[in-house]
Parts: sequence; C-alpha cells; structure tokens
Amino acid sequence: MKTFFASLALAVLTLQPAFADWVIVQKSTTDGQVQDMTFKIKGDKARFDAGAQMSVILDSSAGGATILMHAQKAVVKMTAEMMKSAMAMAGNALGGVAKGPPAKPQATGQTEKVGAYETEIYTWSGPIGTGKFWVAKDFPQAKELNEIQDKMMKAMGNPVATLAPAAADFPGMVIKSEMTMMGKTVLSETVSAKEEPVDEAIFTLPADYNEMKLPGLPGGQ
Repeated sequence: MKTFFASLALAVLTLQPAFADWVIVQKSTTDGQVQDMTFKIKGDKARFDAGAQMSVILDSSAGGATILMHAQKAVVKMTAEMMKSAMAMAGNALGGVAKGPPAKPQATGQTEKVGAYETEIYTWSGPIGTGKFWVAKDFPQAKELNEIQDKMMKAMGNPVATLAPAAADFPGMVIKSEMTMMGKTVLSETVSAKEEPVDEAIFTLPADYNEMKLPGLPGGQ
C-alpha cells in the first residue's frame, strides 16, 4: 500500500494545472519503461491519466481525489482528510517529511534547448533525493501555471510538497525534469501543452466501476 501512496504522491507532484482549460502531454521514463501521461485541466479540476492503467481526478476547491483503476474497473474515493493521511504515508515512504524550510533549486548557469524552448538548468537536493530541471522562462503563462500548481498542492494538505521544489521556486515552466528518489530515476518531458476546451464529462465516474475502500485511512473502512 505504501507503493500505491508513493505513486499517487508522485503523480500529484508532476501535475501542472492552469487557470483556463489546458491539455498537457508528458512522457515519463522509469527504469527504461516509457509511459505517456496526460493532464486535462478545467478550472479547479484536473484529470491525470497514466497511460491506460490509472486516472486521478483532483478538485482543488473541495480537496481530495478520485482514483480510477481501469483494469479492475475500480474507483477509490478519497476525501480531503483521507488525502492528507495518504500523502503523509507517502511522505514517510519517500523518506520522511523535512524539518525546517525546504531546499531551493539552484541555478547552474547552464542552458540547453529542449524542443522549441531555450531552457536554463537547475539542480536540487532534498530529503527524498535529487533533481535536475530544465526551465523555460518564455513559456506562455508560466507564472499562472506555477501558482495554480502550488495552490492545488496546498489545498490537498500535501506534506510531500515540502519534499520537492515548489513550482513558484522556478523563474519559468519546468518542461523537463530528472528526479532520483527511492533508488529510481524518473525522467519527465513535456511533449505538448495546449490551451484548449476540456469536456466536463471527463470528470464523471464510469457507471460500471465499483467503489473500493482503502483500510487504514480515516473513512477508508
């Protein structure tokens, strides 16, 4: 179960919400395994699809999350209180919650072109591991994207947010990152980011999915 919570935490940490409707596609590589990840954002709601295996629906205004496990046709509903407890467990699984102010990313002075963007490279080191980030200062609406990402993390009471750089710590949009945690290296790169209409229907739960409880969490019995 710790692995499940850690995976959920990492999904939340990579989420990049926005004010308007956005569709963001990223490619993630872990241990040589490549997976496409799609983020669809509409107002305070966001849906994260990790390939065809799992989807996470987040609501920053209400707090909490809904996880869809497609192979099992199962739904896990998590209130804000359950989400906070789950993220605390994830924080422990990822190395524990940091004491004192979180470490800030540091500019290396190096630059590199990633896709269509000129980026500046930042590094970071904290309780859960290390990171390298490629930041595009000229990414459209980068400031708004970063503010909303941090707002959603705070709304969910996510202690894991203290274990990694806040989006607002960067002077632009992170369009590529390399994070090493728990002995694993995860490379994420933005394939596309488009401001386009998102259908409200994607936040509706499938009628043929059954709810599954998570014992060990408040309200999870």
